[in-house]
Amino acid sequence: MQQNDFDKFFNRAHEDKSPNFDEHINVAVVGKVSAGKSSLLNAILERGRSDPLAKVGAHSGVTTKITAYKLDKHVLIIDCPGLDDVRAENSEETKEFLDSIDLGLFVITGSADASQKSNYDDLKRNCKKVMVILNKIDEWDDLEESAYESVVSQWKEVLGANKVYGTCTKGYDPKMRQSAPMDIRGVDEVKGDIFDFLEKVGKSILFARHLKNKEKYAIGIIATALAAVAGEAFIPGSAAYITATQVVAITSLHYLYTGQILNKSSALSLLPQFAGQSIGMTAFLWAKSFLPPTLVLDLAAMGIAVVITFAMLATVKWILENGHPLEQGDMLKDTFNDFKKVGSELKDMSIDDLKNKHNIYELIKRLLAKQ
Repeated sequence: MQQNDFDKFFNRAHEDKSPNFDEHINVAVVGKVSAGKSSLLNAILERGRSDPLAKVGAHSGVTTKITAYKLDKHVLIIDCPGLDDVRAENSEETKEFLDSIDLGLFVITGSADASQKSNYDDLKRNCKKVMVILNKIDEWDDLEESAYESVVSQWKEVLGANKVYGTCTKGYDPKMRQSAPMDIRGVDEVKGDIFDFLEKVGKSILFARHLKNKEKYAIGIIATALAAVAGEAFIPGSAAYITATQVVAITSLHYLYTGQILNKSSALSLLPQFAGQSIGMTAFLWAKSFLPPTLVLDLAAMGIAVVITFAMLATVKWILENGHPLEQGDMLKDTFNDFKKVGSELKDMSIDDLKNKHNIYELIKRLLAKQ
């Protein structure tokens, strides 16, 4: 492979894989006052009781107008009783919001209420995806399970919804005793489906960077990269594709932890520091790119690519989450060597193993904990 070919393959692969950091996410959280919308937002973003994003009213009916949470220039969340309240405000920002709502969270409580169907239908007409969330399910804790199931069925029928998520987000009310335990249930399923949707439309990282705990998403970036380089090891010109995958993962981790976009050149400039700590492995991967496909060599290249990529991304993650700059060369090299050792057990994994999301997530989590 000539340098010109490498550049061509790398640039094309990098462009195909790179997230669009200039996208925007608009989320409408719609429901009656005191439905627990603020608490639900806090729980989704993993906020603690002492650092809520959304303030929770101490009494029913405190929040009667729309509340906008602009997490940054890319993410806007509007909490409102209905979209008509947003229309009534008639500001430029709300007009733009109404024109491009990505996700609607329709929050309900208690018994089924047919009067809410018009707000639900309005939300569906204006959103790419709508999720119905029955909050405060602790209301049925002391009743037979059939009572809760019956309410869910009634809400589905009244709204015409295929699915209703059940959540409890108890503990954010400022009047609640600090010693009282928080009761957060069902939010992980809601959050998982939110991220599945945002992943499909290429916007998940914009939302993920506002999570208090970024660990799960960071592991997902690493796991996706490992599965990718495992397959790319079998492609002619594999070095270019593997390099593109590594660079995109580095820039994604950097944005996740800092909110800043690391340009392609800056991410590429880090690679020689990692390569210098694994000269033999890197030379083999490069040389193998010049050769026709050979199963034995391809399998060896896959194992090496996976270990190097894991060590590289684990290092970047560790440095960023601990608040260090990536420019600290000695720290970068020492941490890389440590993770290369603990990541050696990845070397003999199959592509199928690496694509098993649950298993690879648990393995990466365990390996990261060894640092």
